[in-house]
Amino acid sequence: MPGPSGSTDRTVERTNQRLTPVVSGVLRIGVLISSSVITAGVVLTFVASASYTSARRAVPQLRHGVLHPVGFHAPRTFAAVLSGVGHGDGPALVMLGLLLLIATPVLRVAVSVIGFAADHDTRFVLITLTVLVVLVGSFAVGT
Repeated sequence: MPGPSGSTDRTVERTNQRLTPVVSGVLRIGVLISSSVITAGVVLTFVASASYTSARRAVPQLRHGVLHPVGFHAPRTFAAVLSGVGHGDGPALVMLGLLLLIATPVLRVAVSVIGFAADHDTRFVLITLTVLVVLVGSFAVGT
């Protein structure tokens, strides 16, 4: 509850002023890094003849609605992505970029938890922590 001087309103405003640039920076950097990784993966796919050939064969199938084209092997697990990136596989690098893009808003929520905790705002820490647990839990369960 705000006190007679409106101290709660000033605290919320100060928290917003401090967190907004940090959170927007996290989002910008996350999108920049993920788009760079995706671009590098696309370039690598077209430069590496084996990846290019399989990707080229997959395009007509994709145009006809086939979600898993024959002959095109994109990594489907985190371990496969890391292994593919280690071997210079373009599609694995694209998948890593997509995973980074998905992780960016989750990191934003984690940064918000830290910011609210630094301001000793228990209510928003609990709310934001609940959102973070739901996000991470949904990734763990796969839904």
